[in-house]
Amino acid sequence: MKNRRLVCFAVAALLLIAAVFASGVLDAQKTWVDLPYTLLSFEGGRTRSTADGDAYGVMNTGPDLNLPAGEYRLKWLVKADGNNTIRITSENNAPIMPAVLQLSAEKPALEAYFTIEEAAQGIGFEVSFEDGTRIDVEDMRLYSPMYRDHAFTLAFLLMAALIVYAMHLRGALPPERRGRLLMMAFAALIASGPALKDTVCIGHDMTFHLVRLCNLADSLAQGQFPARLGTFSYNGYGAITSVFYPDVFLYIPALLMNMGASMQYAVNTFFVAVNMASAAAMYMAAKRIFRDEWMGVCASVLYTLSIYRISDVFTRYAFGEMTAMIFLPLFLLGLYEVVLGDKDRWLTLALGAAGIFLSHMLSTLICGAAAVGVGLMFIVKIVRERRLGAIVRAAGVTALLCAFQLVPFLMYSAQGIGAQSLAKDPIYFALHPAQLFLLGAGELSVDPADSRLSTFALEIGLPLLIGGMLALYAAATQEERDERGRDALLFAAAGMCFALMATTLFPWSHVRVLTRGLTDYLQFPWRFLMMTSALLALAGGWGCVKFSRGHGEQMTLAVLALCAVCALPTLTDEARNPDYIAFGETVSPDLAYVEYTIPGTQTKPTRTRDVLTSGDVQVTEYRADGARITAQVSAGEGAAVSLPIFGYDGYRAELDGEEIAWTLGENNRLTVPLEAGTQGTLKIWFAGKPAWRMADGVSLLTVLALCAARRRRKAYASADVK
Repeated sequence: MKNRRLVCFAVAALLLIAAVFASGVLDAQKTWVDLPYTLLSFEGGRTRSTADGDAYGVMNTGPDLNLPAGEYRLKWLVKADGNNTIRITSENNAPIMPAVLQLSAEKPALEAYFTIEEAAQGIGFEVSFEDGTRIDVEDMRLYSPMYRDHAFTLAFLLMAALIVYAMHLRGALPPERRGRLLMMAFAALIASGPALKDTVCIGHDMTFHLVRLCNLADSLAQGQFPARLGTFSYNGYGAITSVFYPDVFLYIPALLMNMGASMQYAVNTFFVAVNMASAAAMYMAAKRIFRDEWMGVCASVLYTLSIYRISDVFTRYAFGEMTAMIFLPLFLLGLYEVVLGDKDRWLTLALGAAGIFLSHMLSTLICGAAAVGVGLMFIVKIVRERRLGAIVRAAGVTALLCAFQLVPFLMYSAQGIGAQSLAKDPIYFALHPAQLFLLGAGELSVDPADSRLSTFALEIGLPLLIGGMLALYAAATQEERDERGRDALLFAAAGMCFALMATTLFPWSHVRVLTRGLTDYLQFPWRFLMMTSALLALAGGWGCVKFSRGHGEQMTLAVLALCAVCALPTLTDEARNPDYIAFGETVSPDLAYVEYTIPGTQTKPTRTRDVLTSGDVQVTEYRADGARITAQVSAGEGAAVSLPIFGYDGYRAELDGEEIAWTLGENNRLTVPLEAGTQGTLKIWFAGKPAWRMADGVSLLTVLALCAARRRRKAYASADVK
């Protein structure tokens, strides 16, 4: 009976979701109304008349919108006694079809559809007075493509309800567990406040990460899997950002965008998912270490609402680091197991480390350094208890899982591609220790003259400080310290050590000399606060519940209240950020930075989207579909065709089915030399490298092997129970 009710619920939910998507009843679009009065600028007025001495020509500028690819509708009311035009332009020369719309003297109220084939920067609707004696622009409205944001929200809510209902029917949600889940869910909801709107606020690294998200969506739309090269970036010239900045977990918002969601909805949904996943990961880690449900919940609340983690999401827009912080608790749990706990649970370390590597390279560097430090500290225990094998197995499985990302990364790095220009001397970005004890620095209205005191929240935060203090108090007042107390003290001490490394008290100048400048790739020492947040959350979860002396439920509620009170001012400030990308608009693909490009690349020339030729050559029927280009070519002596894409290693060229060589031309454009007499169909596409496919296979086989091993363990466990 229970299974029947669950099946009926699932079928009904799926039918409703299918009906909503098929009918489009919840689809929404952005409408820009009253353009002549809001976004269009008419220097000589909206009315022109030759009788008044007005000259022919373009009447206006604007609306200067950055719009994603798609089909748009423009509606206007333009009264004139002649036939004039509206020219659609873009600052980055994005292809637009048609680019000229005809105005009719007989029908002043008309509308027309046009297609932006690639993301456009600074769209302009130039009303051109060309014919007749008088023109009056009374109204103009722009309608975006339809977006399925509300339909996706309904689908997510129904799927969540289905999961909860299934757990309820199977008895997996007793009353006490419901309460614990409710507290963690409420903490994640508070942490997600700024994401519950249809705009995306502008944060520190927003441009870079939104561009890489759009680039990823472009790669997936072209059928690349795993994604490596997308042609959103650099006005269609393309970028391999996915190779150097792992974005496996950004596939979720990228796929949402490709399935009809707006960029704003996809990004905000990802933020909510990050907060929920972070809460769940810390709960699992703390519960496992301390063997106590309420300690797990308390640690989860402390971590979810920790000020540094929140700043990562909504102030810094650090997509990579915020995603890595999902897996950080699991990494710490795995490291704890192989060094101090059950060494047979080494797979937790492998999965946590792989998740961090596939999220953020710099977080991987920090965690790797932490693992080496822990290994050296407990080297005697590791050798005596024969734990080295578990550590080696974890490292090996991590490498195998990440092979598909690691192999192209190493290949392109060997070619000199990277982000060397981003390296910074950590000496100049270390914090004064006073910064760690501030509260809501992001709310300060005055920039401090002392650059060591940052204007955004780089503090430990009052809840974590109190949690760490209670861990010390509980351990200090124990008559006989138990194993859990020892672990909590270890976490608290490690957390404060990482906090120390973020400050000027740490000898960064000497470390930089010893490492020969390798620490410059860390950029900002305050990144170590990610470790401080996780470690003090673990220690604080134990300390708070231990201090409550059996009243873990009440203590956790008090911790939730304190965390919310301390986090809400910053969250409110970010939610009310006046700088944002509005619903229906997108980030500009016209970039200025040159990170992760071929050495010598310049970005300004990417506004030239023309096919360039040299020698005696004709190019006809040219068509570009992302990283796939086809054209008919006919060549004489000294002919070459230079295409508006960067020539990354991995492109292939064919002429009538036979592979031909290509080279790098001016500004690293992919250039194809053609022999005299060449005539036929030229095809260019990004195919990757054979070694990449081998690495993809290795990672896939590793995943399948781990799944098979898990099933075998479950089968053996079931047999033992019987």
